[in-house]
Amino acid sequence: MRGEPVGAPGPRTAPGGAAGAKERLDWIDAGRGIAIVMVVLFHAANWLLAAGAQTSGWVELNTVVSSLRMPLFFTLSGLFAAKWVRGSWRRLLDVKVRLYGWVFLVWGLVGSTAFAVGVRMKGEGSLGTIVVPFLLSPVMPRLELWFIWALALFFVVAKATAKVPPVVQVAVALVGAAFALSGWETASVGWSGSVKYYVFFLAGMYGRDVVMRLGRTPRTGLLAAVTVAWAGVSLTLWLLGLRDVPGLYLVNCVLGVLAGIALARALSGVAVLRHVGSHTLPIYLAHTPLIVLTSVALHYTVPLAGPVVGWLLPPVVGALAIWAALRLRDVAQRHGAGFLYAPPRWFFGGRGA
Repeated sequence: MRGEPVGAPGPRTAPGGAAGAKERLDWIDAGRGIAIVMVVLFHAANWLLAAGAQTSGWVELNTVVSSLRMPLFFTLSGLFAAKWVRGSWRRLLDVKVRLYGWVFLVWGLVGSTAFAVGVRMKGEGSLGTIVVPFLLSPVMPRLELWFIWALALFFVVAKATAKVPPVVQVAVALVGAAFALSGWETASVGWSGSVKYYVFFLAGMYGRDVVMRLGRTPRTGLLAAVTVAWAGVSLTLWLLGLRDVPGLYLVNCVLGVLAGIALARALSGVAVLRHVGSHTLPIYLAHTPLIVLTSVALHYTVPLAGPVVGWLLPPVVGALAIWAALRLRDVAQRHGAGFLYAPPRWFFGGRGA
């Protein structure tokens, strides 16, 4: 398994020829790499802050750039979703839903265990507050794995509404996003996150040709201008506290997708970023437990005070978590633990991992 999470592209072929396919997938992999690195930095800064490091600067920076992180991730996830939506229900459930459902449950248990260790470091939590949310997570997802849960839901909903005109689907999702991105939250990050970001998944699926053209456009000046506009709007909304004004943060997120495409195009030549972006599933599944345990170890063994340490730690710990997550996947597959990343034959009526 190549570590495909998010609507992986499959073989590197395209009507435009081998060279065109490689160029196309290079920027997409770079875009995924940007998104997953931002996710890892987000969790690293938050957990290191809980461990006592002065990472508040990173926490604020992650807030400013949040309009790029998940909107870009879900847009890229939707790029190759159409073939699953047009195909049979059996294949969609057997491949996509089984995969996401299995890793959500397995890594939800791993993540809940790490979370229990982390909250004890802060002097919070109890066995009941850890076990009950995990048992409810299939219908009330929490922690970072809500993204995996949401992807499974998005594929099912897109398939179930496939006969509805795309413009109607996008319009309904857009209204929901405008409301949800204006400060609305529910009891589950998965519920609210799904309403916030489904429109971006649909945009990637139904607007695939437009997104692909943007990723190939030679108009670098336009891409740079969009990136500057996104950065300016992001900073302004954050400084003035306007993110909850209906519609403003949605516009910010749309600009974030365009800026993400521009940055992916600019950084498509960075091999390590493309490598990370082509293996996002094992990184997404394992990075938070690794960050939590690392933060707990640092909390009890190393002085974390000081702004310099606070600025250096998140990228260092984040990079180590990405490296360790990929190594963990390799070791697991070599030593009979591939079930951590692929569903067994018996799960959800499947025909084999």
